[in-house]
Amino acid sequence: MVSIFMDKRISLMAAAGLATLSLGAAAPALAAEPAIPLSGPSAQVLQPYPESGTSKERSLRYDLDRTGTGAGTGTGFPGEFTVTVDLTKVAGLASVRLDPAKPRPNCTTSATAIVCKQQGLSAVPGGNGLDLLVSAAQGGKNGTSGEITVKGAVAGASVTPVTTKVTVGGPDLHVGEVRPKAEVTAGEQQDLPLAFANRGTLPARSVALELDATAGLEPVETYDNCTRQDRGGAGATTVCLVEGEFLPGESYQLSPDSPLHLRTTERAYRDSLRYGVVPDPAPAQGAPAAKTATGKRLMLVKAPAAVPVTDSHLVPGAARTGNTDLNPDDNQRAFDVTAKAATADFEAVTASPAGKEGDTVTAELGFRNKGPAVIDYVRSGQSAARTDIVMPAGVRVTDVPRGCRAVNADGSDRREQLGAPRYFCDGGTLADVSAPYTHTFGLKIEKAVAGAKGSVTVGEPAAAGTRLHAIDPVAGNNTAAFTVDVKAGASASPSASASTSPSPSASVSASVSASASPSVSAAGGASGNLASTGSSVGPIALGALGAVAVGGALYAGARRRSGRHA
Repeated sequence: MVSIFMDKRISLMAAAGLATLSLGAAAPALAAEPAIPLSGPSAQVLQPYPESGTSKERSLRYDLDRTGTGAGTGTGFPGEFTVTVDLTKVAGLASVRLDPAKPRPNCTTSATAIVCKQQGLSAVPGGNGLDLLVSAAQGGKNGTSGEITVKGAVAGASVTPVTTKVTVGGPDLHVGEVRPKAEVTAGEQQDLPLAFANRGTLPARSVALELDATAGLEPVETYDNCTRQDRGGAGATTVCLVEGEFLPGESYQLSPDSPLHLRTTERAYRDSLRYGVVPDPAPAQGAPAAKTATGKRLMLVKAPAAVPVTDSHLVPGAARTGNTDLNPDDNQRAFDVTAKAATADFEAVTASPAGKEGDTVTAELGFRNKGPAVIDYVRSGQSAARTDIVMPAGVRVTDVPRGCRAVNADGSDRREQLGAPRYFCDGGTLADVSAPYTHTFGLKIEKAVAGAKGSVTVGEPAAAGTRLHAIDPVAGNNTAAFTVDVKAGASASPSASASTSPSPSASVSASVSASASPSVSAAGGASGNLASTGSSVGPIALGALGAVAVGGALYAGARRRSGRHA
């Protein structure tokens, strides 16, 4: 059964339609005053008022973006802050009220406006936000639209307003299920027959198909209306924008002239693909102009039969396409595959710092995945690898990095974290190929001990420390010696570290923390299969389908960092 654990990837669907006004959108009242933008959804569709029962409410969230305003920590604008929700243009079309689950004091409500006041601006994230519930009003006709405008006022700054277009009715895209083989081999290709139905009340004027694949899976075909953003070991997100009119009551599938296939790469182990569809996606900010690269475009045609009704493998609640889709819970699905005969060679990374008695030195200790498979446990949340570090005699640990915990010599739990003889370090949920994953220890050289030698061992987490990874074919490099060179009377080396073998010139590295996966990623861009600069939409974010997430400069080039206590 497909896990619906939502990895922490950034996804655009959470932001599809989110309109944060630019600081330059309106001239400030005074040249010296900062302009603070309000943010909120640019559009919202509503279920038409039902023949029986009550109308379904949707959530609207507005907030004040104080980034870069120089307002300090909450005292920069001590005067009264007023938020006004103008409802005059949705009268008779929509009912709007404050969300009782997220109350705001000092608010007044009338048929035409909601006004809320507070003293000063809050420095707490979300502390200046306003939560509303909106639903179609009785008598509101399918297809009619209006606007909700939210304005703000505070002494010492200008506040740029935000407007949300509210429409009664809308598309409801239900994505069909794809059933690939559960076990695959490297190099194997499978058909990806994407299809969807519009079960809503209005047509979609365009759709974005989004594929979010882990590192061992990749689309085969390349089309001019598709873009791809690479996340290194975390995989890649591909978005294809298809213009057209996708009518209520109709089903659509890929044109025979533009199929999609999914290839299994040598980096495959336990991989997943999440796929979905977004109606009327908002254009990506700063999207490149369309270019003809291959002369081919991914196209959709009406399906001869309706998309089967099934909830199997849906990923409900993760997609936040509610701005443009009446029911965002059926917009995306996921499936898992396992690569047969996959292997990943884990190698211990050790160090040999030097100094004299009394010196404090540092040592970077950890592991490297030499591949070819990438170990991706982001969805399950389990640790991809653990290092078991035994300290050499004569040194005392003075700084324990984050992600590591002290144990006694026999591996049993220990309360005191400093000065332990042994440490277990969990390396996060992702182990990319070649990039070293290390933790930096601070060590005080207390005395010289002849022949003192510690060790670094890498493997799967186990009760006693580690065990050999089931897919690791090379056991000989899982353990390496760890020594400290004590030099009598010599100057202390501030820091030195080395590995059992020369490090490859990897372009990405990883930092390791106790609570999150290593921040490994490569600079994204329109490269690789299905990638082009032709689409005017960035990854649409099928709810973290790109932790996703996606749409903006998502992934910066990773740097090699060691987790340390502050």
